[in-house]
Amino acid sequence: MIPILFEANETAFADNGIGRLRDCLSCTVTEERNGIYECDFEYPVNGANYDKITCGRIVGVTHDETGDIQPFTIVSYSKPINGIVSFHCTHISYRQSQMTVAGTQISSLADAFTMLGNATPTNPFTYETDITSSAYMAAADGTPRSVRQMLGGVQGSILDAYGGEFEWDKFRVILHSARGQMRDFAIRYGVNLLDYNDDTDYQSTFTSCIPFYNGDSLLVGNQVTLGTTGFNGYDICVPLDLTDKFESEPTTAQLEAKALSYMQSNQTNLPAQSISVDFVRLADMGEFSAFQDLLKCSLCDTITVIFPMYNVSANFKIVKTIWNVLRGSYEGMELGTLATTLSEALGIGESFGSSSGSGGGSGLDYITEEGTEGIWTYRVWASGVAECWGTLEESITGWTAWGSLYEGTASTHTATYPNGLFSSAPDFFANSKGTSQGILVETYGAGSSTTTPQVYAVRPNNSGSTGTYKFSLYAVGGGSMTRDVNLMQSGDVLILT
Repeated sequence: MIPILFEANETAFADNGIGRLRDCLSCTVTEERNGIYECDFEYPVNGANYDKITCGRIVGVTHDETGDIQPFTIVSYSKPINGIVSFHCTHISYRQSQMTVAGTQISSLADAFTMLGNATPTNPFTYETDITSSAYMAAADGTPRSVRQMLGGVQGSILDAYGGEFEWDKFRVILHSARGQMRDFAIRYGVNLLDYNDDTDYQSTFTSCIPFYNGDSLLVGNQVTLGTTGFNGYDICVPLDLTDKFESEPTTAQLEAKALSYMQSNQTNLPAQSISVDFVRLADMGEFSAFQDLLKCSLCDTITVIFPMYNVSANFKIVKTIWNVLRGSYEGMELGTLATTLSEALGIGESFGSSSGSGGGSGLDYITEEGTEGIWTYRVWASGVAECWGTLEESITGWTAWGSLYEGTASTHTATYPNGLFSSAPDFFANSKGTSQGILVETYGAGSSTTTPQVYAVRPNNSGSTGTYKFSLYAVGGGSMTRDVNLMQSGDVLILT
């Protein structure tokens, strides 16, 4: 297509705007899974409408085979001596990095999106998802952050807490539990594979570490090892700072357990790897036109690569696409796992998730275990965080004076966490559930790694009803390595990807 130039305040992108950039010499759109989404084009200084191309205005271009036009803001340009100007643009969703928001006590994805909608200045973006989650969002700690950071630019962000894959559609932000499809499509040597490049980097790998915590005092643990040698045949040992993994000073045993969990979750003995392929687009060839829907593939789709020379026959997710706007076809794709995050792509803060740039981690946290036990639904994350939520029922037989208030008299005020879920007492939250009595909820004590704090119903007077009262409980904290070990049984197969 021919790119379209729009004013900076355009929202519909349904016409020719200021005008078409008919003399455009090149134009590509690069998109990465949960990463950058940018456009670059070249234009001659004597081309039509060149004098109207200014920073802040928007270029509308296609980005994939759907023909859908997406808006990109012109943010920079370079004028070389030959009169061909290079323009760099970012997707309009990047405007969210220029909006500030702060929130607290966010424990569901719906509440998180509501928080973003209250950003300053007014937020024109809408938020959608197919994910249902009541997980606690750690980044909503009252600290002002940009909306883009809250989406995925800091530890404890929406992407960190709830997972998923973002899709940016004009002013819509869609968080999919899994974007893309499993395509019945193969890139096969001798058929449609033109070029293959497997980039593998072992420079950041390690097989053991000396963990340390540098808080109010310095705590150094003993060497922790994965029990394997490095790519060079030797043990590769590095210092590992785990200060940000603990809210308070851990014991030596907790520090070493966290180090092992970190190395296992991030697969620090494996290289960072990405695979680039160049292949014939069979969907563009006339004899395959009847099958073009099957032969198409786009960002986050899963396809098969078959290359006997390198003993490759496996499924890979498309994690990066380069779309040639003028030709209306893909110019390149990358398969595998990119280390780039929203934060790293924009340079707006620390990485989020379980990876901090070491080893072959994807930069995204993920669930390693989930289930139900007793009153609880629980999840364990690769980063070492565990969480659970459930409903506690108390049979209140009366109301006892407690200072100027009254507390419910009941035989049970605590609940036992899922067996071995936490390594220490987690953060705990409780609220009343499904009652018209207008009660308050009071927690007493810190609880432990196995038992919640005491939960009491509190009223301003003693006229409350007796009977069964319900409380919504949520706990989040460091996961226990003991649980991970107990879950492993003889004959289990551990798959590292």
